[in-house]
Amino acid sequence: MSELLTSLRFEWDMAQHGAVSRVPLYHQLYSILKAAILDGTIVHGAQMPTEQQLAATFDVSRITAKRAMDELAAEDLIARFRGKGSHVTYQFTHRPIKAPLVGMLENLIEMGKHSIVRVLSVEQVIPPADVRACLGLNERDTVSKVVRVRSNEEGEPYAYNVSWTIGITKGFTKRNLESTPRLHVLRDNGIQLTKVEQVLSAKNAAEPIAKLLDVEPGAALLSIRRQSRNDKGEVVDVLDALYNVSRYQYAMELSLE
Repeated sequence: MSELLTSLRFEWDMAQHGAVSRVPLYHQLYSILKAAILDGTIVHGAQMPTEQQLAATFDVSRITAKRAMDELAAEDLIARFRGKGSHVTYQFTHRPIKAPLVGMLENLIEMGKHSIVRVLSVEQVIPPADVRACLGLNERDTVSKVVRVRSNEEGEPYAYNVSWTIGITKGFTKRNLESTPRLHVLRDNGIQLTKVEQVLSAKNAAEPIAKLLDVEPGAALLSIRRQSRNDKGEVVDVLDALYNVSRYQYAMELSLE
């Protein structure tokens, strides 16, 4: 619960510095909680923070906290039970869009050819718990972690990428990754990607990343988590990418066929 409240407090602090700060406090709190429920951050069946916890975390009155929770209940996002607290009733489900992989990989390689890549670090690490779960690793397994910044041909930074990859035996050097598309290096290691799953969302720019992407701290960034599978169906690569939306757009063309 404490980690959740810390994360929500960060979103709250960012909102206070924007135009949304002119919105009534209860509605700001309601909006942050609602967003966390709708995107699955607070999962179905989870117990919500109490009004007292919300009041203490966000420095608001109990009345403000209660009104925010009442709004959530009125939209059937939570159920409130006397003596048992409030629980999430909204059921979040992923609805992925399917598209051909070949064209996507070709586009990624082409984008790499027309980008300036600066590799900030290459290291062998134990990945975070969520990445370990994606890759099916235990607590002691290590992977190749690469942190990169992409800039356009004018030298303007537009993407901050962190990747975790298993099965790398060669080619993951700063010099090679700055001159060769990473997908080519994966293929040189015998890694043939057959399926890519990605989730798009938005994140606020933390100060170090904001500086790298030439945006103000707290600015909205496009966030993409991409999981790539090999020909055995195993996830072998996890990529987290943050994009400066003034310099990068993500476009898709879909049909009914």
